[in-house]
Amino acid sequence: MTYDPRSIAFAAEILYPPQQLRADLLQSVHNTLYRQPAIGYQNFQVAPDGIHLTNVPQAPGQISSASFTWDRLVLREELRGITVEDFATRVVNIVSTAFPTLGVTASLAQQFVVRSLIAPRSFRDGREFLSKRLIAPGTDAWQSFGRPLQSLGVRLVFPPHEAARETYHVRIETWPQDARSIWIENTGSFAGPITVGEAPQLADHLYATYRFLTGQVGDFLSTLDTQ
Repeated sequence: MTYDPRSIAFAAEILYPPQQLRADLLQSVHNTLYRQPAIGYQNFQVAPDGIHLTNVPQAPGQISSASFTWDRLVLREELRGITVEDFATRVVNIVSTAFPTLGVTASLAQQFVVRSLIAPRSFRDGREFLSKRLIAPGTDAWQSFGRPLQSLGVRLVFPPHEAARETYHVRIETWPQDARSIWIENTGSFAGPITVGEAPQLADHLYATYRFLTGQVGDFLSTLDTQ
């Protein structure tokens, strides 16, 4: 890939058999994680939709959370400047800590989200790049709307194929906060159980999702990024 992608968000949904959450057990999980600053959380909250472990945001838009609901663990790290390796470490260690405490022996399915920003080489405006190179209906066609275009994008779905059993949902859009940048996202869905002892496989799924975004998706956009 000829771009230098800047990852701005990671998320994971780790599904497990439905259960009644116990606040005392998750408080124990929170206490264990709190002693590990690299993966710990400052706050513990019991809410109608689940039990949430969170860190206080240090800048607008930041999110760092682990939410336990009746059927899944949802992890989010957004605008925190962490790497994919950092997030992989967080996912594997939290699952390895929390699931045995909750009596969960295996995850039923997994989903990972990676969002990054890239800057086109040949265009100063991401809207121009996508409208002329990715969607390309012709310059005159856009005038049919009779008003300026603020943002645009596409969504692509790649189903399981041959030996690859995962599904990828890719989004490519303009980035409202910076007209120069392109916002790219890949959601990787993986069916099939992973036991607690096999938790490192969760990192493999995350890395596969990341590589498809920064590799195949980036390479595809690069072929369009010409004068």
